[in-house]
Amino acid sequence: QASVSAEVATLQRQRVGNGAALVVKPNTGEILAMVGSKDYFNTAEDGQVNVTLAQRQPGSSIKPIMYATGFQQKVINPGTILLDIPTCFKVPGQKEYCPKNYDGSFKGPVSIRTSLGNSLNIPAVKSLKAIGLSTFIDQATRMGITSWTDPSRYGLSLTLGGGEVRMIDLAQAFAVIANQGVKVPLTPILKVETYTGDILEQVNVEDRLRDLETLTTYDEESSEGELQRVMDRAPAYLTAHIMQDNRARQAAFGTRSQLVIPDQVVSAKTGTTNDLKDNWTVGFTPEFLTITWVGNND
Repeated sequence: QASVSAEVATLQRQRVGNGAALVVKPNTGEILAMVGSKDYFNTAEDGQVNVTLAQRQPGSSIKPIMYATGFQQKVINPGTILLDIPTCFKVPGQKEYCPKNYDGSFKGPVSIRTSLGNSLNIPAVKSLKAIGLSTFIDQATRMGITSWTDPSRYGLSLTLGGGEVRMIDLAQAFAVIANQGVKVPLTPILKVETYTGDILEQVNVEDRLRDLETLTTYDEESSEGELQRVMDRAPAYLTAHIMQDNRARQAAFGTRSQLVIPDQVVSAKTGTTNDLKDNWTVGFTPEFLTITWVGNND
């Protein structure tokens, strides 16, 4: 709470009024911290709205989920070369969709690794077109995204953040990548017991850690207790590896950005929506995952 409040205070010149954060353990599903706003008691600025449970546009923070889907389907791989050049996409019943990169430039031939690292938009849209919108939505839903219930509402801009998600669902989906393809349900409560010591509900963390190791192969029904393998190991590993590759993102972020944690190997991705309304960062290791958001409730 103190960290979120302090960060929002430093962003007043950018007209940022609120922030939220979520910290979880991917391998056990434990929610360690949930901060829904900078100040719960600030009713004048909707302090009691829990942004971690609100639907917001994720911006480019959704791209790793899309690329992981492409790796899973073997449509693309980290070395696939795409042309980052001015491109318009025909959408039935709508005017042509002509995305641009955040800085307005075009990079020419680029690999998927470079495209994800520097969050290039045109290669992302080309990748989604190759994968298929319904395939992406199905995979994201299996990983934990709960809000994309009507595919007819979405188009190719979905990979640039055109579909709202909940922060807690985004954490669940990225936890799958951190767990090399296994979905471990997020839980805020480990045990409920009466005053006499009778246990009413309990999550066995040790069982979850054991089951995480036994789910080795992926199929549509693969599960072990509460856990479910929703992606093969390789696509999840490749996505996490690109996200921790500082060289792959240096064109956009430089070599010494705040995404680099000294002496730690951390996978990270940012996301920003149109007009900078929503600003995200997700970072994770196999043991910890953090998502932060700053913006305004309105």
